[in-house]
Amino acid sequence: MSFFCEATNPDFSGKTSEELDSIKKELTEQKTNVSSERRKAIQIAHVCDRQLRNIDKDLAIILKETKRREDIEEAKNIINEDIKNIEGFALLSEDELSIITRKMERTDYRKHGNYPRYLDLERICNEVIAMKKHYPKWSLINLERGGQYDTLPPHTFYKYGYKDEEGCYFDIGGIKVIRN
Repeated sequence: MSFFCEATNPDFSGKTSEELDSIKKELTEQKTNVSSERRKAIQIAHVCDRQLRNIDKDLAIILKETKRREDIEEAKNIINEDIKNIEGFALLSEDELSIITRKMERTDYRKHGNYPRYLDLERICNEVIAMKKHYPKWSLINLERGGQYDTLPPHTFYKYGYKDEEGCYFDIGGIKVIRN
C-alpha cells in the first residue's frame, strides 16, 4: 500500500484507466481503514474520558472523607472532659461535633477574664442536645453565625441546620433581637 501525501497534487493525467481504477481502489481501502481507526480512537477517547470522570468522582469522595475524618480528629482534640460530661452528650454524633467545633466562634477570650477556651462550645452542645431530645432522628448538618451582641466577651447567636430521617431540611435560630 502506498499513501499519497495530502500536500502534493499528484498528476494522474498520464495514467491508464486500469491504473486509475487501481489507485481509486487503493485510496478507497485506505479511507475505509483510516475511518475505522478513527472510530476506534474516538471510542477509546470516550472510554478514557468516562474513566477519568469516574476517577475524579472517586478522588473527590476520598478527599471529602479524608477531610471529614480530619475534622472529627480535630473535634476530639477540642472536646474536653467538661463537655463530655454534659447530660445528653452521647446524643451528639462525631459528625455533629465536627460541625460544631469547625463553625463555632473560636476566639480565645481567656485573657479577658475567667472564660473557657471555647466560649460557645458548651452552649451550642446544649442547644443541639435539647433539639435532639425533642427530635431524636434529626441530625445537625450546618451551623452558621447569625449575629452577636457587642460585649466582651461577645454573645454569638447561631443558625442551626438540621436534616430529618426523610431528608427534609430545617433552619432554626439566627439573630435574636431584645427590646427594652
